[in-house]
Amino acid sequence: MEKLDDKKLDNIKGGNTSISGPIINALVNIINVLKDAGYALGSGIRRVAEDELCPLK
Repeated sequence: MEKLDDKKLDNIKGGNTSISGPIINALVNIINVLKDAGYALGSGIRRVAEDELCPLK
């Protein structure tokens, strides 16, 4: 085994820098939740603006 000096030791890079599947899945789920919330908010604003609210009787 070769001994490394301090300069070579400082330049060693390791580990996994790619994004894993569960992280991508979590990001997609967050985007879907935000999209659904945007649809609901937009629908509510449209219904209030067009005065098409359901009566609360």
